[in-house]
Amino acid sequence: MIHRKENTLNLRTAVPTLCVAMAAVLAGCVVGADTGAGEGSVTGSDEVGGQQSSSLSAGCTVLLTPASLVASVAQAENPAANVGDGSLATRWSGRGKGAYVTADLGATQRICGISLGWYNSGVDGRIYDYALSTSTDGSTFSPLSAGKSLPSTSLQPIEFEAVDARYVRLTVNGNTVNDYASVTELQITASAAPASAFVHPGILVSKGQLDFVKTKIGGGAQPWTKEYQLARGSRHAKRDYVASPVPIVKCSTPGSKQKAIDMGYEQAGCSEIVDDANAAYTQALLWYYSGDAQYAENARRILNAWARTMTAILFDQPRFPDTNGQVYANGHFVAGWGGTNFLRAAEILRYTYSGWTAEDTALQENHFKTVYWDLVKDGWTGGANRTSVMNETALGIAIFTNDREKYEYVVSQVEHSSKAMIYMPSDGGQPLYPMYQGRPRYTNDAKGDLAGIWSKPTRYIAGLEQETCRDLGHMQMGTSSLANMAETLRIQGDARSAYGDDPVHHENRLRAALELNADYVLQYLDNTGNRVGVKVTPAGWMPARNWPCSSFAETAGGGSAVMGWEIGYNEFRNRRGIGMPKTEELITRVRAMSSAGTRVGNHIGWETLTHAGAP
Repeated sequence: MIHRKENTLNLRTAVPTLCVAMAAVLAGCVVGADTGAGEGSVTGSDEVGGQQSSSLSAGCTVLLTPASLVASVAQAENPAANVGDGSLATRWSGRGKGAYVTADLGATQRICGISLGWYNSGVDGRIYDYALSTSTDGSTFSPLSAGKSLPSTSLQPIEFEAVDARYVRLTVNGNTVNDYASVTELQITASAAPASAFVHPGILVSKGQLDFVKTKIGGGAQPWTKEYQLARGSRHAKRDYVASPVPIVKCSTPGSKQKAIDMGYEQAGCSEIVDDANAAYTQALLWYYSGDAQYAENARRILNAWARTMTAILFDQPRFPDTNGQVYANGHFVAGWGGTNFLRAAEILRYTYSGWTAEDTALQENHFKTVYWDLVKDGWTGGANRTSVMNETALGIAIFTNDREKYEYVVSQVEHSSKAMIYMPSDGGQPLYPMYQGRPRYTNDAKGDLAGIWSKPTRYIAGLEQETCRDLGHMQMGTSSLANMAETLRIQGDARSAYGDDPVHHENRLRAALELNADYVLQYLDNTGNRVGVKVTPAGWMPARNWPCSSFAETAGGGSAVMGWEIGYNEFRNRRGIGMPKTEELITRVRAMSSAGTRVGNHIGWETLTHAGAP
């Protein structure tokens, strides 16, 4: 079969042109006017610059030049590049309904205006059917607008809500004359402000904070130099570190792991994902502080190895046949524990390391959005450290991908979880209910639902954290994530975090939780002689001061109990000048410890190094 090319005709035709109220579309047209234009010409100026601005919203003033234009099909003489050359006299043409052209803007932009120019639209009766879609990663596109061209060859503005995107795709489903897509211009405009106004690097650490610590290390100042040496000497900092990614992560809870194995359900990647994420973050920090590119390349290889290999983290399915419980119920946890540190590492490298490429960014963005996002975006039904670390990972994904919609979705959850996880007398006789997908959960007070997920304290006191009575390790895993998110939000200039004081009750939950629970950890260390993760003596020991629980976990929950105190302390004591005597005493003791095992674990890592005295 011979396919005819869509040729430009030399026949000059007088064509009535429809005028509509949108003057920007048909600037200067007159009903019934004879354009005197040939079919290969356009009405008015051939140059887009002669048209009225296509922006439909105030401040939509930045005309974007695509880094590339790629079509699904194109005539050799009418390539995709023509839709971005600023001329209405050239065009992209490709035959077949569903033909499309994709504009890559090179980076995510706040797109607020799109105008389309159509070859011979209305001239010979043809009207095009089209759809616009956008994407941040070039693989998953979301619908933006769809419709039919107006009977005009002038630029035609399209109405839509502003959106953050890197890629814009125009799909043409033929026209009323033939099945060609023939487009003269695809003009894209953006807001004068940055696409998302996110600060980068801006996940837990900022550029200013990184520079502050680098200067301190360069001058041999303490505690930064000691912490730097601890990080360099840790197993996560090995220069020959090799990642161990798995295709599908499968992790049961400690309580159901053996049952799962006995029933033939394998465990895969549970420790590997956490270790490799800690290594990526550790080496990304060491890269910046030392300037040694080997660390950056190691971190980059770890990140890309997981992004290229892992396709899923199992959680909801499969289920145990006898209980209907999830076999891999720790899927949410490992997504949070691994995701937080992978995101911190990727953020540092993306904005500080020249060896990081656009391909690396696209790979990581797609990985975080397709593997992690759905697992972490809603937190957990019962709050606790599960919710906070999932919130923290989701917040990092939103910032790394410059996705304002995701960011607002997460922050709305963080605002509540920061309150529901820490009790204050202003809550009333019991804590606030946790929220999950917009609804309060564990609301059956008659059955003790809420008290149950708080491990049934003997009384609620100011600063009690949801897992204090479970053990101090899990308590601090949750509290540290609240502080981490508060620090990230502070870097982003957002006051909606656990750092914010309650203006009505003149209190701060995070500060109260740090001081109350630091005292419990101090009493534990007094009992063990400052040894971490060992059993208290005698059996059944409990803190003497203000302990509101009926029992005490004999090892206090392990090493996590002494990690993650620096960030909140730095905010309240150093930045705001508020006394934090218990937290300060605990931090002093931890800094004197010389094991990297007291500095890094799960999603907590090197916070004395990164945030001691940080601006």
